[in-house]
Amino acid sequence: MTLLTNVSTNSTIDSTTWLLQFSLWPLRLFCPLLVVLCPVANWICVSIFQSSIYSRSSSKWYFIFIAIFDTIYVLVTAPLIFLLTLEIYILNWSIICCKIILFVNYLSCQISAGLLACLSIDRLLATTCLFLYRYNCTANVSKYVCLLVILMLSLINSHYLIGYTIDKNGFCTAKAYPWYEKIYPQLNVVYLLSYSIIPFTIITICNLFIVISVCQNKSAMKKKYYVKKPSMIINNPMEQTLTNLPSCYQATVYEKKRDSQLNEMRHQVSVTNNTSQVENKILQSDHECDNVPSESLMPDQEETLNPIELRPVTIQQSISSVEHKRWFLSRSTSSSQAYPPRLVSYSVRCRTACQQL
Repeated sequence: MTLLTNVSTNSTIDSTTWLLQFSLWPLRLFCPLLVVLCPVANWICVSIFQSSIYSRSSSKWYFIFIAIFDTIYVLVTAPLIFLLTLEIYILNWSIICCKIILFVNYLSCQISAGLLACLSIDRLLATTCLFLYRYNCTANVSKYVCLLVILMLSLINSHYLIGYTIDKNGFCTAKAYPWYEKIYPQLNVVYLLSYSIIPFTIITICNLFIVISVCQNKSAMKKKYYVKKPSMIINNPMEQTLTNLPSCYQATVYEKKRDSQLNEMRHQVSVTNNTSQVENKILQSDHECDNVPSESLMPDQEETLNPIELRPVTIQQSISSVEHKRWFLSRSTSSSQAYPPRLVSYSVRCRTACQQL
């Protein structure tokens, strides 16, 4: 019976160790990948928020410091976990490793949580209290808030540099000093308050109020739109027919309307180009008429002036002449609308003078 129990206990121990070893492989693969990707991603985040676009943003320093301390936390914690999976306890190597690694580990995660809480408060003021946000939440103020949070949490976590040490057995522990062992449970409560309870309570409350304010602003915008909509329908009767159509038809109508507006703009641009070309031609012709010498206009001595010959005019020619006059009158009225009256009268006089010459 005892032999069977020993065999069963050995088999369970082997199965648990095999499961434990199998569960450690994801950590062994994930920790090096995190060490490579996290600094690159946070460096991109820092470079983006240091650009000129966010120079006056009050939240840029929160994002920058959060990215920095997240990188520090990953670079300290991920190798520590990776070495623990290989049963290498780096905290027991020396007193410096014991104190510094624990201090940086706890401090970086607490600073990230505290800055996230400050960022939530900043976003709450930006969405609900615009007056306070414009005059109190600036880039310099956010920088000073970040530095104050870092200083306070560094003082709170400074006990790790004092209490933790390596005992006689060579282990990094908090039980080497009796006085520190007595107050260590209270320090754990302070750690829980500063790391999880207070920051995440602030984040939850701020996000709740942000969601409520955004919903209220959205409903107010909808009410304003529906109040203005009847007057828009009265001014534009086609709006009512468009609103009754399905969404797909509304999209096609909107596309057609946008295309017509673009075509109209292109037509206006082409008309302005044509008018400028016509004006240049008129001015050029006027300049040519002015430059014609008067001597060239006089007839030669050998040339004789013939009297005007009267030819019979047919009905068809008279009709065509009447149509030509109508076309000329319509063209002159349209040109008078398109060009200034002085320019039109001047151009007409120049043309008649050139024809007489």
